[in-house]
Amino acid sequence: MASRSSVVSGIGAPGRSWGRMVAMTDPKRGERPASTGPRRADAVANRAKVVAAARTAFAAEGLSVSLDEIARRAGVGAGTVHRHFRTKAELVDAVLAAAVEDLVVAANSYAGSDDPGGALREFLVRLVTEGAAAHELAARLQADAGKVEGSVAELDRALGLLLSRARAAGAVGPDLNERDLAAIVAAAHAAYVHAAGGDRAVMLVLRALD
Repeated sequence: MASRSSVVSGIGAPGRSWGRMVAMTDPKRGERPASTGPRRADAVANRAKVVAAARTAFAAEGLSVSLDEIARRAGVGAGTVHRHFRTKAELVDAVLAAAVEDLVVAANSYAGSDDPGGALREFLVRLVTEGAAAHELAARLQADAGKVEGSVAELDRALGLLLSRARAAGAVGPDLNERDLAAIVAAAHAAYVHAAGGDRAVMLVLRALD
């Protein structure tokens, strides 16, 4: 993450950005080709199938799922997977980037809400609950943050906008800043993953926004 305080840096162990812990939800995302050159439509479609299958597999079973198994679940040959992703690490990077992009899209969609306070709270619930599902992926990417840095920065900006709108509407305290929000998100995540936690625990922690 960048050196400035990040709104999304609060989930997980110190030093981990939220983007490295996001759940691999909505497997239809991640359909961008690996290169910038022209690609045949079937190649693009096959890559999308691989990323979708990997998102589902990694979310449910962790990174132990092999590339050959992902190929089987995607309905493509193993060679197709290896043409697009030389290593599992490259596939993990693609999965994570797509997942963070999903959250950017969602955060931006909340920015048009006529209830800025409710929009901020609803998105923070999604951020926390989805961010709790990919600790193994986060550990894998701990030393390789650059692959998703741009997407995480976009998510920071989108969350910053939600916070600014909520402050302007008087829905949160006027002195609530990004550092405070990161601390609240971290506390909500800890409550969510606790044995006695869950969705209600998240909502209780988010009362700190009031």
